[in-house]
Amino acid sequence: MDAPRPWLQRSSEMHAQLVARDCCAWPVLTRWPDATLGLVHFDRPSHGRTEGNLAALISRDAGASWSSAGLAALHDPSTNRMHIASGVDHAGRWLVLSTGFHVAGEEWTGLEPLWLSVADGPGQPWTIHRQIAVEGLAPGLIPHGRIVALPDGRLAATFYHSEGREHPSRAWVAFSLEAGLTWREAVELGEGDANEVVLLPRPAGDWLAVVRTHRDHHLKLLRSANGSAKWLPAADLTLPMQHPGDLTDLGGNRILLTYGIRNRGLMGIGARLSRDGGHNWGAPAVLFQFGEARDCGYPSSVVCADGRLLTAAYADNSPLHQGYHLLTLKWSLAEFFGPDPQAKA
Repeated sequence: MDAPRPWLQRSSEMHAQLVARDCCAWPVLTRWPDATLGLVHFDRPSHGRTEGNLAALISRDAGASWSSAGLAALHDPSTNRMHIASGVDHAGRWLVLSTGFHVAGEEWTGLEPLWLSVADGPGQPWTIHRQIAVEGLAPGLIPHGRIVALPDGRLAATFYHSEGREHPSRAWVAFSLEAGLTWREAVELGEGDANEVVLLPRPAGDWLAVVRTHRDHHLKLLRSANGSAKWLPAADLTLPMQHPGDLTDLGGNRILLTYGIRNRGLMGIGARLSRDGGHNWGAPAVLFQFGEARDCGYPSSVVCADGRLLTAAYADNSPLHQGYHLLTLKWSLAEFFGPDPQAKA
């Protein structure tokens, strides 16, 4: 692991750090109540065209250093495990839902079944449960984003189904009372034009979701006023080719959106902030630029114990490394969005 390079820092408050080389990554961050951080990522330098696993890392110092937590999902021969949803359940167990592709000659030849990987805590051994089902939906579902532990004892996760280029994608949120082994009560969102979805349940049944549209690949915000029973479009949050997104609850009605910017000539990580529960959003900021990259993004963000933000992402080229790699950004909200006008002096 390389130390941050001072010349890469936007200011004294921004640190960009190379975490792992030779991995396309698609990282998902999660945090335990004691502030331990977990990170799951694809471990091969290919956009899913080769065999590969899901590797797990943990940090006990707010992302300054990372240690191996083993393989969350070890691939079968001629396959990979590349699609990730991850989170912590009510008992503190680390959960990872995954699928992948059967590959032959660097071509996808079929989607692999849905698995659930479980570790009793950060750094504990992984147990893999195969053939996980989402009741009422056909096989071929892909998990994405976060697994959320709800106050009523259920788990929530999002899944999508894609027929490939030029075809619509559909997405659902589903729930589990069986520790993630079975998923039920699937509710569709995104009006038939959604694939990668990140969910943010909020108090009093006011839920948000950000979806990547399939047709032009921008991010759309959806809102449910009744705890996910019905979803309505709320706003378009990015331009085309700016995707996928992650939602982070910052407290005090503030919500952070981080997202990949994949427009040729400006490849990077963007962010927007809402200070009123997602009803209105401020102007976008560019957290980091990847330069000559052609593949990048998939940010995942958490709040660290010191109040700063940690965002994990990947790129195939950046000032940190030439070739696929996993990186993190440690940054201050005030640096990019100014002080909170509601904060007490």
